Amino acid sequence: MGHLGMSKYGLNLRVPKSQQNKKPPRPPPPKVLGFGDDEDDNVEQEILRQASKNKSLKDVEEQHKKALEEDPSAFDYDGVYDEMKQAVVRPRIEDKQQRKPKYIEALIQKAKERERQQEVVFERKIAKERSQDDHLYADKDKFVTNAYKRKLAEREQWLKEEKLRELKEQKDDVTKKSDLTDFYFNLTKNVAFGGQDAETRRQEKRAAEAKKAEEEKQDVGESSAGGVGGSKATPSSLPESEKPLDPSPDPDSQTHLEPTDLKPAADKPVSDDSSSVPAEEVTTEEQPPPAKQATADHYKRKQDEINAARERLLARKRAKLQQQLL
Repeated sequence: MGHLGMSKYGLNLRVPKSQQNKKPPRPPPPKVLGFGDDEDDNVEQEILRQASKNKSLKDVEEQHKKALEEDPSAFDYDGVYDEMKQAVVRPRIEDKQQRKPKYIEALIQKAKERERQQEVVFERKIAKERSQDDHLYADKDKFVTNAYKRKLAEREQWLKEEKLRELKEQKDDVTKKSDLTDFYFNLTKNVAFGGQDAETRRQEKRAAEAKKAEEEKQDVGESSAGGVGGSKATPSSLPESEKPLDPSPDPDSQTHLEPTDLKPAADKPVSDDSSSVPAEEVTTEEQPPPAKQATADHYKRKQDEINAARERLLARKRAKLQQQLL
């Protein structure tokens, strides 16, 4: 009963009768020897097989060429593999280099210094012992190799550096300082107290001066180009600062100066403010600058402007002085 139940409800499923009666097909019977091969069919099949093979090879070659044209390293599998391995190994090597002992370099340097000091002591000891036997070998020739000469030169250089270092340490020794001069001197170099601001300002000042000089050169070049062109500038077309000085005095100064002349003006013109100035200034005022194009020399033009402004200032002062005298 239990067996029937397991067969009905268990994992063993029943197979339908249609499938139980169905048998696998039999293989075709072998052909008789000598009559089963058809030579014509075999030749045609071989030709088709070779044609399809050639076509597939040709397609593969074309794909290979296209891939190489797009990327020459498309089939460089070894190079790509090496790059991948280097990308993996390089961080490890750098990590090993960065993980060196913290003080190993300083220890090595100190060991070298001690070795040099010991060599110096040993050489002095040998020289002292040799000096006792110099009278025995006075008539003998002494030879020194090039390597020993180089070693002596290196030692002398090292001794000089050590001497300079000791002098610097003695100079910077805080215990030997009697005042705070060095302390205040180093404050200008301290970044926390704005030590770099002075250097930054100097650089900005140099840049501004260089820019100004470049602009002046450009102005001189433009003015010289205009002078060569031959175009003449009238006083009305010039800027206010470049106009020539008017030889006639200011009307204001003229009105102030007219009452100052107490003598009758029958046989002489109205007194000019230039009468109270030296002859050199009078000549400079009576000779107006020529009304022509601005001179090519930029600095000369600036000097002319300064002279004209000085003359105007002196004229105003003279007029004011005459007014006060009245």
